[in-house]
Amino acid sequence: MMKITHRRARNAVAVLILLTLAFIWGNSLQNGVDSSQQSGFFRAFLERLLGVPIDTFLLRKLAHFSEFGLLGAEASVLLRLSPGKGAYGALSGRNLWTFPLLGLLTATLDETLQLFSEGRAAAVPDVWIDTAGFCTGFFGVLLLLVLFQALRSRDR
Repeated sequence: MMKITHRRARNAVAVLILLTLAFIWGNSLQNGVDSSQQSGFFRAFLERLLGVPIDTFLLRKLAHFSEFGLLGAEASVLLRLSPGKGAYGALSGRNLWTFPLLGLLTATLDETLQLFSEGRAAAVPDVWIDTAGFCTGFFGVLLLLVLFQALRSRDR
């Protein structure tokens, strides 16, 4: 059986982050017609699954929030696995704000990519929704990791 080291785990999370970015930016590079069709397909699927009508606008905004929430969660795990002093890896005040700023930069780049896709437009509110999703995923997972570590330390 192969032992999973921090380095391998870090590399695996880094690959997940790259795949998530490829998914996010790939969606942003779709033209307007293809993007609308994809949203319509997913909306119809959810309506059949849940048995309730779903607003397309709300669905698209929730998709923005969710995909960036996943990216933020992955970034939090990467930070936790990074080398540094103490039980929390590279966790420091500086990193607590550097990562969310990278989330904002990623969201801005995501919206900028849409300027180059036919039938698409960039929207400042989407940057804020994406950033809020990133921060929710990042700080939510970070909080869970800190609580889990505190519980483990208390039980010892």
